[in-house]
Amino acid sequence: MTTSRARTARRLAALLRKEWPALTGGTVLLVLGAGLALVYPQGIRAIVDGAIAGADPHRLARVALWLGALAVLQGLAVAGRHVLFSLAGERGVRRIREQLYESLVSQEVAFFDGSRTGDLLSRLGADAASLQGLLAGQLSMTLRHAITAVGGVALLLVTSPRLTLVMLLVVPPVAIGAVIYGRKVRALARRYQDALADASHVAEESFSAIRTVRSFVAERSEAARYRRAIADAYAAARRRAWAAAGFMGGASTGVYAAAAAVLGYGGLLVARGALTPGALTAFLVYTLLVAMSFSSLAESWSDAMQALGAAEKVLALLDRIPAMPLEGGVRLVGCEGRIGYEGVRFAYPTRPDVEVLQGVDLEIAPGEVVALVGPSGSGKTTLGALLGRLYDPTAGRVLLDGHDLRALDPAWLRAQVGVVSQEPILFSASIEDNVRYGRPGASRAEVEAACRAAHAHGFVSAFPDGYATRVGERGQQLSGGQRQRIAIARAVLKDPRILLLDEATSALDAESEALVQDALAALMRGRTAIVIAHRLSTVAGADRVVVVDGGVVVEAGRHAALMAQGGVYRRLVERQLLRA
Repeated sequence: MTTSRARTARRLAALLRKEWPALTGGTVLLVLGAGLALVYPQGIRAIVDGAIAGADPHRLARVALWLGALAVLQGLAVAGRHVLFSLAGERGVRRIREQLYESLVSQEVAFFDGSRTGDLLSRLGADAASLQGLLAGQLSMTLRHAITAVGGVALLLVTSPRLTLVMLLVVPPVAIGAVIYGRKVRALARRYQDALADASHVAEESFSAIRTVRSFVAERSEAARYRRAIADAYAAARRRAWAAAGFMGGASTGVYAAAAAVLGYGGLLVARGALTPGALTAFLVYTLLVAMSFSSLAESWSDAMQALGAAEKVLALLDRIPAMPLEGGVRLVGCEGRIGYEGVRFAYPTRPDVEVLQGVDLEIAPGEVVALVGPSGSGKTTLGALLGRLYDPTAGRVLLDGHDLRALDPAWLRAQVGVVSQEPILFSASIEDNVRYGRPGASRAEVEAACRAAHAHGFVSAFPDGYATRVGERGQQLSGGQRQRIAIARAVLKDPRILLLDEATSALDAESEALVQDALAALMRGRTAIVIAHRLSTVAGADRVVVVDGGVVVEAGRHAALMAQGGVYRRLVERQLLRA
């Protein structure tokens, strides 16, 4: 075992400290079961020799009864061992999954930007399942095979040293060859699983974007793409099938060849009187036990090493310290809502060479409504993300009431900011649960009041299940406008000091927009608000319009004044806002 694998094993042992009583009990039962399995061939020997020698039938029957009792005792030991190891593994992996999820969900947003969701789910799913297999099966089976192999060889030596030498010349090479070939089969099996995972990814991608597929009439091309992926998986499966056939054929040949060698030489020893028929029978049973144990021991050890490799990935995520903590820092007694950007520069961690913000200076007074406008990619949404401290600026400072956001408690800070994004995400739960997401303890009356303020109560009440209506994955069972109004109600219920509205009315028709604008106007009253918008109806009512272009603030002022200047803002109005 390598140093890293040994270190991983020690970490797992520490994580599973609570399961040591169960694992210890399982180990005791395992040793008992393996020991009883080694005693069984001696009973066979006694029966065979006794039958040939014409022993008393009652004596043979007693031996058979003892073997039956032995089998029952061994079965109980095996069942007890399985229960103890399995439950210990399930409980241990449950705790590891809980800790892993907590660690993952605590990581900074930049971590998720650079990670694939499928990989993270694989850590929670497949890799954690590997640990369960290690604890519940591989660990106990490795120990069992080791005991059987060592004990079997010892009893073979006692039975016939010369025949044992023949067995050791034949069985271990066959077992080692089977293990080496078995690794090749497992490698091909992994390639097949990878190819199948790629095919599943194609299917998942097309299913999740089924509306886009349908609108572009791309069903046939998606089916062809899936067909190609499945063809790759089939090719890998075909190679695996041929390799597995060779493996099974070779292993079968090796086992029977070993049995033939032992029987041939053992028969010669029986003919010479150097060995009894019963001893030869017992020896053959021991040989098969040792052969299977040698092969299974190497395979179980290899599987255990693979599971430890998966554990390394899990532990690396468990140990990862978030670059941005979830809590800890200054909590202000009150929040006025004064926002400041001082020389802010920023590049996303996944694209460090592309600077989105190139030195933004901006002051927003408490209670002021500021509209951020500018071309796509100019940095408007990024300014909002920095305010919620989803990221930290690479240079400069973002301030709240004169305090650098990095000095404030992130949990307290985010409680002061309410966000309604351009594409609001709802969870696969009821409407009531989604509205209450920011305030889990809110009453039903408060939920309804928030929905009335967002002009959502009417359509929610019209559903047969009302507020208990399930919205489906990502809220797909609601229209875009309905999702947006539920998101606004969620922000209303949170009752934040600062509002960040990123295209909050973009999915609404003109009538709904007018209603929601009234609700937002009431919601923004007395609060600091940053409104990222393209629609003139949203921008014109702001206290101040700030134009961002190329990562810097190029213009700022009232709508009418900026229109009179004839600069960037006026061109945006003429080309985009009015056309929208």
